[in-house]
Amino acid sequence: MLRRLFSLGLVPVALGGCVLLRSTDPIDRSSLPPFNQLVLDVAAEYPVDGTHDYWWPTRGEGHYDGCSRDMQLGGVTVMSGEPRGRTYCCGFTLEIFLEALNRWRREHPGAAPQLTPEEWPRFQRLWFVENINGPGPSAALEAYGIGGTIASDELVAGDFVQLWRTETDTGKLSGHSVIFLGWVRDWRGEAAGMRYFSTQPKTDGIGEATELFGGDGGLSRRFCHFGRVEIADRE
Repeated sequence: MLRRLFSLGLVPVALGGCVLLRSTDPIDRSSLPPFNQLVLDVAAEYPVDGTHDYWWPTRGEGHYDGCSRDMQLGGVTVMSGEPRGRTYCCGFTLEIFLEALNRWRREHPGAAPQLTPEEWPRFQRLWFVENINGPGPSAALEAYGIGGTIASDELVAGDFVQLWRTETDTGKLSGHSVIFLGWVRDWRGEAAGMRYFSTQPKTDGIGEATELFGGDGGLSRRFCHFGRVEIADRE
């Protein structure tokens, strides 16, 4: 049974021993770009009950593309899934993008983005991020003319985010590839964090999660990158 996705409400956050409630932005589907709506439709089809657990293979454990199943572009398999259907973040967000793209192409024959099976390896490499604090999805979309970088105040549900966290007190840096659902706002109405959909250990794989901006491993305001798919019909 699918858990209800993209829930609305309040996020409890502990600060100094007290629990404060931060509101989350609602999703107004009618105002979203059409491709964003399609992204959310695809995302909502995935079970969020641990069926597709998170697995980042270490050296020698094997290789797969982070997706829950084999994925095709133009009739060619371009991503390899894992036998148990496990996932990791950049592979999963790319899987959702590719499924949405394939559906868009079927529904909009005039849309012909510059992306072929031969070009896919580079597109995937960009999406997976080439350097620490790098842009990921927005760079891939921009390189092939099917979208690009947007500002944080333009973000709406269904956009793709490569987030990075601040350095922890032990020197650890980490990032995450996600689909934006909404801002988490503080009592003043300012963005204090974000709600997103991806795959991560704390949700036993695919699911919805929330993170806040801040030091010691909180979200980095400087190094989060935001991307949107924009496909124009072509004659």
